[in-house]
Amino acid sequence: MAEGPDPVVADLEQEVTCGICHDRYQEPKLLPCCHYYCKQCILTLSSRYRPNQPFPCPDCREPTLLPDNNPDRLPTAFFINRMKALHSRMEKAHGKLETTCEMCSGGKATAFCRQCVQFICEKCVESHQRMKVFAGHAISTLDELKQGGVKELTFESPPPPKCEDHDEPKKIFCFDCDKLICRDCVVFDHRDHKSEFVKKAAPATRKKLTEHLSPLKNLLPDLSTAVNQVKRTKQKIQAQKELTERQVNANFQELHDILDRCKVRVLRESSALADSKMEKLTVQEKGLDLSLGTAQSLIDFVERTLENASDEELITMQEQVVSRIDAEVVKREKEVTNPDPVDKDDFGVEVFVCEDLKKLCENNVVVYPCVRGDGVKMAEVDKCVSLNVYISLKQGKPQAVLKSLVDQSTQQLQAVPVRGGVYSVEYTPRVRGRHHLLISVDDQPIPGSPFSVFIKIPPTKLDKPVREIGGIKNPKYMAFNSSEELIVTDYLGDVLVFDKKGEQIRSISKSKHGFGSICGVAVDKEDNIYVCDTGKHCVYKFNKKGDILKKFGTEGSGLKNLNSPRGIAVAGDQVFVCDDQNHRVQVLTTELEPVKQIGSEGTGNEQFKRPEDVAVDNEQMVYVTDYDNHRVQVLTMDGRFVRSIGKKGSEQGDLYHPLGVCVTGFVYVADYDNKRVSVFTKDGQFVTSFGNGHITNPIGVAVDSDGFVYVRSIESVVIF
Repeated sequence: MAEGPDPVVADLEQEVTCGICHDRYQEPKLLPCCHYYCKQCILTLSSRYRPNQPFPCPDCREPTLLPDNNPDRLPTAFFINRMKALHSRMEKAHGKLETTCEMCSGGKATAFCRQCVQFICEKCVESHQRMKVFAGHAISTLDELKQGGVKELTFESPPPPKCEDHDEPKKIFCFDCDKLICRDCVVFDHRDHKSEFVKKAAPATRKKLTEHLSPLKNLLPDLSTAVNQVKRTKQKIQAQKELTERQVNANFQELHDILDRCKVRVLRESSALADSKMEKLTVQEKGLDLSLGTAQSLIDFVERTLENASDEELITMQEQVVSRIDAEVVKREKEVTNPDPVDKDDFGVEVFVCEDLKKLCENNVVVYPCVRGDGVKMAEVDKCVSLNVYISLKQGKPQAVLKSLVDQSTQQLQAVPVRGGVYSVEYTPRVRGRHHLLISVDDQPIPGSPFSVFIKIPPTKLDKPVREIGGIKNPKYMAFNSSEELIVTDYLGDVLVFDKKGEQIRSISKSKHGFGSICGVAVDKEDNIYVCDTGKHCVYKFNKKGDILKKFGTEGSGLKNLNSPRGIAVAGDQVFVCDDQNHRVQVLTTELEPVKQIGSEGTGNEQFKRPEDVAVDNEQMVYVTDYDNHRVQVLTMDGRFVRSIGKKGSEQGDLYHPLGVCVTGFVYVADYDNKRVSVFTKDGQFVTSFGNGHITNPIGVAVDSDGFVYVRSIESVVIF
């Protein structure tokens, strides 16, 4: 196998490469910002700008003014030249450059003398070992150089530069002129200046630089923290952007679907109406064609008789022909003056809804009488202004009845004429939930009647329970199937199924399946039931009838293990399981095959301390109750943190050991130790809480399609 590039050589290669021309440094010069480039590169860069105009450093963008437009006035980056020499020696040591003896006539080098700082051949190695002048010199083979790296190739500092005026070494530093000088310079030009030998001044300089560097080093953690904060903010903004995109797409898709369904319905009704009229017109057309033919035939007969018959024949036929003509005239006049009723205007019916009803589509009207869609509060339900349905009729007067599907009560509604042929049906809802609005004319229902009307109140009005389902030993979690049947897990017993009236209709038996202590429950789109068994550390999948289909999990902490699974949710083809004692959320397929794990134990984002329940909304956001962290974490489907809802406490908006969670238009959280249900918006804003004094230590929470909230109490399910 070929060896990869030596990391030391690669690092040095980068160190001696100019950031502008991307070649080896040639006469490297140091800019005021302490970045360095080739002299010619700096000159080329400055030439792009006007004379005496600063140019930006390519690395830090710090403005730099080139003195007299002459790069020679900039300090030389001497250490880069030393690094170039060191890099060249490293390349020779690693065989990238031809290595010849630097001491004799040029034999092949096999070693390196650290004191001579030269590559030497075998003969010179022998000379070093034999001659006293080389005594104490350290000799390294080329293989030792490769292994030892840069340390083996370091050499002493170069001799001081020569003075340009006196050809003497510059061993003295003038503090007043901030430059190196020689002894003669001190005597002739710097006599009254403060100066010091370089070797004596260097330690103080090193100390000064170290002291000045210390505050900058101290800023590094804060800079790193700031960078991380910016990254987290970017992640949050990105997550919010993606969430907004999903929400917009979902909302517009929903509107698109509604419009498509309305379009199909209107076109279907219009087509059916047109086809019905066309059929009647076709029958009428055929009848009129026959009448026209009969009349024309009689006319032809009479005209031929007048032309060809004799006087005796005419007189003989007169009475019969006149009688036939008179009868035909009467009959055809009746057809012309009183045509088939299809020519009469049918009473046309147009139903449209005022803004308070919000929308009417496919005979479904969703009504929010107390909170408008734009957030403007209206009157409460019992004081709500009347809601209006307008009916346009070409004839007749409408009658309207509102029937509650909750308590079967009815309201006779009055149709008030507004203008010619238009009536307003006004009513104030008495009972929330689903209603049928029956509109008829002359005892005949208008097209589309009865209309389905949904009267919904905001969470702020969920105060007192409306009823409860009792007789459950120790209910835990709940879910609804597509038939609106309530499925409840009994921690000490069976999985129970109730109808809308609260009557138990079937169960999945503990005695049959040997449950331990069952907890979370969820239903997929095919009404298969998923149940968590906390006692036996597993998840079951049943069909709607209660036959077991799959089982997953054994006690442990691996990918195929669970430890006290609690809540469970199904979203599409994924199943989310709260793995309580493993402090994570397990993600499975609907065939109960493991996919991945989300989270770990801790208090940070995407970390949990006993996740208890999970829900997924229609925007594919995952809500997890984090029991011992007293919060709800909101994550994407792939487990990325979006936001946190709630904090530890007992005040309104706080949570204390949250358990169950359900998400519809709002987030409902069973706040166990605060003995209430807290309601939040999806972006985490507190709305209200209810149930305190009516429920004890709520665990499961579920909301049906009518907006009724089901909450677990000690031995019952309380409905608000």
